[in-house]
Amino acid sequence: MSHAPNQEARKLCWAARDEYWTCLEKSNEDVSKCQKSRKLFEEGCTRTWVKYFDRRRDYLRYKEKIEKEGFEPAKTAQPK
Repeated sequence: MSHAPNQEARKLCWAARDEYWTCLEKSNEDVSKCQKSRKLFEEGCTRTWVKYFDRRRDYLRYKEKIEKEGFEPAKTAQPK
């Protein structure tokens, strides 16, 4: 059973996450330009945290897009 990261480990993880996210923003989401910071992010955080932060970022970006552009439901086929 693994234990929760201590305060120092959390700080390192969050710093690596922030560096990676900043790289993505600056490179217009070009993951290939951020491989070094991605590696540090994955090494500095537990796998479950990496997965959580990846999903969190996707959610926040989607939410921002919806707030800016509005939500338009998918068009479904109408019965004939």
